[in-house]
Amino acid sequence: MLRTEILRGLSTLMAAVESSDVLSVTDRVYRDLTRQSGEVHMPELLTAYQKFLLAYSNFGPTEKQLMEHLEISDYASADWWSIVIAAAGGASKTPDAAATIGRAAFRLRFVMDYLPSVAGMLRRDSATGPSTLMVVLPEEAGKFSSPARIITALESISMLYEATAEMNVQSSTDLVVTGCDSGKDKLFEFQGTPDLIAKLKELLLDLWDNAIYYREKKFAERQDLIAKNLPVLVQIAGLEEKKQMQPERAELLRRKFVAGASKFFETGASIPDMDKFASYQTRELLTPKETLLLAARAS
Repeated sequence: MLRTEILRGLSTLMAAVESSDVLSVTDRVYRDLTRQSGEVHMPELLTAYQKFLLAYSNFGPTEKQLMEHLEISDYASADWWSIVIAAAGGASKTPDAAATIGRAAFRLRFVMDYLPSVAGMLRRDSATGPSTLMVVLPEEAGKFSSPARIITALESISMLYEATAEMNVQSSTDLVVTGCDSGKDKLFEFQGTPDLIAKLKELLLDLWDNAIYYREKKFAERQDLIAKNLPVLVQIAGLEEKKQMQPERAELLRRKFVAGASKFFETGASIPDMDKFASYQTRELLTPKETLLLAARAS
């Protein structure tokens, strides 16, 4: 799982626990069983149970995996809840019932006490802003990125950032990789000058528009058309025509933009903003060159 997926999953899970009040209710059932100061009314218990299961029905794979890894999956088990309900109704006040309920309640208490701090730490480490660019390398089940794919993706961002900086007469030496993450996909975080990052994102969205427009073309032809029909190339031609850019510099910039865009497309890379502005999925249209996504060998 990516850090971003873990953070979303933790947030959804903790919100479900808090809104349903299942921790407080089941904790009081346990304390009543162990002759501590706990009392719960059946309507209150059933309401908490129903609210949590309703929230659980909307959980995705990430939230469910987190529950398994954190050992709190009992809260999604009908068998476990039958024990809780029987105990609250006075039908099963046994040491075994207390241990079964208490174990899950203790685990959930630990999660709710300490996970917010862990989530806060992860958020600080993966903070994004106007100076940050996130690049995703999607991977299929059973297939992983070759070293060449990762190298090419990093090179493409470096080339496009450098070309953007040169076109705007700014330094390109401040681009850095601030984070790497992996889970279902590979993710890289870059940081640079805010206005250059904004222009680079706009350029990549233009590439995405071209990918949609030329979606019916074969891979090699699409790659060429996408790279050579970017709006930034029209801007360069306009500057050259107005004598505001020397022909030699214009040609070098064109080559950098075309090479960088071609490399980016070849890797099947994307940025999160692409999926926000189109009815198409990046996984469908931005697929990598076949040789860059390989199946892992069985050990």
